[in-house]
Amino acid sequence: MSSVTWLRTKHGMLLSLLAATITLVCTSHGHLSLADDADQPPQGLRGILPEFVPIGLLEDDFLTLGDSWSSWSTDSAAEVAALYEQEDLDVAGQRAAIAKLNKRIRTMEKALGNKTYAPIHEPLATINGRLSRRVSVATAVLDTLEMNPESAHKARVDAAGAEVTQSVNSLGKYLSKIKNGDAWLKYIRAEELRSAVETAEATDVVSAVFTRLSDSEKMQNDAQRKFVQRPQFLDVKQTLGQFIELASAKSPAKNDQAELRGALTELVSSLEAYEETRRLGSATAARDAYGNVRNLAADGGDHLADVLAGFYFNYNLRVVATESFLNKVAGYKHTDSGRVDDVVLGAKVDGHQTTNGTVGIDLKPNNRVIEFDMTFNGVTQTNTQGVTDQATIFTSGYHTFGAQKKIHFDGDRFKTFPATMWVNANNTTTGARTGVSGLPLFGSIADSYAVSVARDKRGQSEAIAAGKLRNRLIPEFNQEVDAEFNKSTKQLEEDVIPKLKENGLFPSARTYRSTGDALWIGTRMMDDDNLGGDAPSFSTRVAGSAAIHLHETLLNNSLDKLPLAGGSFTEKELGEQIEMALQTLLGDDFKLPGGDKEGDENAEPAKVDNTRFIFPEQDAIRIMAQDGELTLVLRMGLQPEGDDLIPTQEITVPLMFSIEGTDIVIEAGAVSVSAVEAVSPLKQIPRAGIVKAKIQKALPTRKVDRMITLKRKTGGPVDLAVTEIRPNAGWLTITIK
Repeated sequence: MSSVTWLRTKHGMLLSLLAATITLVCTSHGHLSLADDADQPPQGLRGILPEFVPIGLLEDDFLTLGDSWSSWSTDSAAEVAALYEQEDLDVAGQRAAIAKLNKRIRTMEKALGNKTYAPIHEPLATINGRLSRRVSVATAVLDTLEMNPESAHKARVDAAGAEVTQSVNSLGKYLSKIKNGDAWLKYIRAEELRSAVETAEATDVVSAVFTRLSDSEKMQNDAQRKFVQRPQFLDVKQTLGQFIELASAKSPAKNDQAELRGALTELVSSLEAYEETRRLGSATAARDAYGNVRNLAADGGDHLADVLAGFYFNYNLRVVATESFLNKVAGYKHTDSGRVDDVVLGAKVDGHQTTNGTVGIDLKPNNRVIEFDMTFNGVTQTNTQGVTDQATIFTSGYHTFGAQKKIHFDGDRFKTFPATMWVNANNTTTGARTGVSGLPLFGSIADSYAVSVARDKRGQSEAIAAGKLRNRLIPEFNQEVDAEFNKSTKQLEEDVIPKLKENGLFPSARTYRSTGDALWIGTRMMDDDNLGGDAPSFSTRVAGSAAIHLHETLLNNSLDKLPLAGGSFTEKELGEQIEMALQTLLGDDFKLPGGDKEGDENAEPAKVDNTRFIFPEQDAIRIMAQDGELTLVLRMGLQPEGDDLIPTQEITVPLMFSIEGTDIVIEAGAVSVSAVEAVSPLKQIPRAGIVKAKIQKALPTRKVDRMITLKRKTGGPVDLAVTEIRPNAGWLTITIK
């Protein structure tokens, strides 16, 4: 080899080595630059969002909206692709792309509120939900990255200081109603405290007052020690603690965002995995990543908190019942009659009375509790004769009345208030009889005079009649309504709520409110390691009905409580486990449909299938409600009796619901089976066939009676019917009329 060749070869090797080194550096650090990272333009969403458009937001998904939307759908899909896949999009470009997508979202929301587009409501709601969640998260991520750390930190401290001031002011109002209460304001140095928190620093005054309230147990006087444990003082202590923690914390540096970007990337990645699978592991990872963001972001994660609260931590059970529906369920006709035996204006009154009324519900607007009046409106008719020494007066009464009794329900108990009542009494004197009745001339004169005297006293008699009607009906109305709602409260406190808490099913957040024509309930069942509901995209109210909206997360979080994880069961044992779990909530009399079957006693007994279903430790059953189908995803292995173990498979079964006559028809669609772990097709194909056959056998088309008979103590039974079961956009809606 010549020297020139050797130099060229060595030169080539050096160049190759240098190129490899550069490639390694670029791969490890993301870019190669002579300048500091701080001089580079912000990356924004690049590296945080997925590199490709998420499943469910591709062009084919938009095109499900139909031909009339095809051009709009194609353009929308292109704009989604630009946000995710256009690599040269800087932060300004990302903001512009998000603005375009927000316009698309507004268009879909407008169409969802227009009855013209009812035929495409399901795909429209699904796509709108998927896109809204992603765009909102992307916006919050950008806002979190771009905020000024010092300004954001100061805003948090200022907000905490305002809460201290508010709690001190609330304590002042409370103490103003107590003798010598002002002395306690001096004890907490109220004026100095208000001034101190305005400086946004944890001053000596703030620390001293917090220490004083924290050490209240050391006070010598027992009465004073108990007094400062009242909620108003504890509120001041809590807000002071939060203020001190924030004011003492160091705000994150703007040029040190690597950890924050890592936490945001993990959050987005986990949410995307959850969107696709609904698995608990992804939900837990998202919660952990969000916790990291809260620790690293200058605003404590507030931008993302608002978004997650709406789309991932929201209520996952919503109930809406119209006033007309409630009146059908709780309202009834009331009739009673009886003798009248009384003394009125010196006359002995005898006769008969009949009361006909209607008991109902009148909802009242209240944003804190469900408020309504139990109402009792009707007519009392009387036919009486009043006897005095001078005459007997015959009277016909027609008295209209209305009674109202206010009720509050806060989710834990019913609170009743005293009833009020109005009465419009109307007495008509129909005749009279005196000692000379029937005698020519004198008899008619005497009778007419007696009637005239009775009519002169009509005002008094009607006032007395109204008072007596109030005195008779109000105690009875109060007693009956109080008894019923006290019974309901006792059942909640002693039976329902303890069982929910014992089984981990008690809501972590609740809201109860009412308008003038509907009640609204929202609850969230969500533990620290899973997620909650989404913003609703369904119609929340149907006239004359009640709608129960169950989010996928409510169903999945509830399924996680079943004793299936890591278990091995035959089909019979599996049914028993589920039935036992439901009995703890619904009572020992609860039976799963189809549990007791009658057969031909002369037929040969069916062969018992002892195949065992083997469930993993997590995500044994997942449910997804999309596009009119409730999809059941099972992860389990099978151990056929006397045959080889089939390792864990993922089984997907779509369930469709329809109404036929008096039945709800539940029909399983095509079952798909795939191995959780990689395996050769030669092994998987026969395994999948066995699993599919087992599942299809276990899920035949079923019919369930959609008619519901509600038995009541008063008013007789009420017939209700399930009119719709609609899975879509993450929600399962059941409508009852």
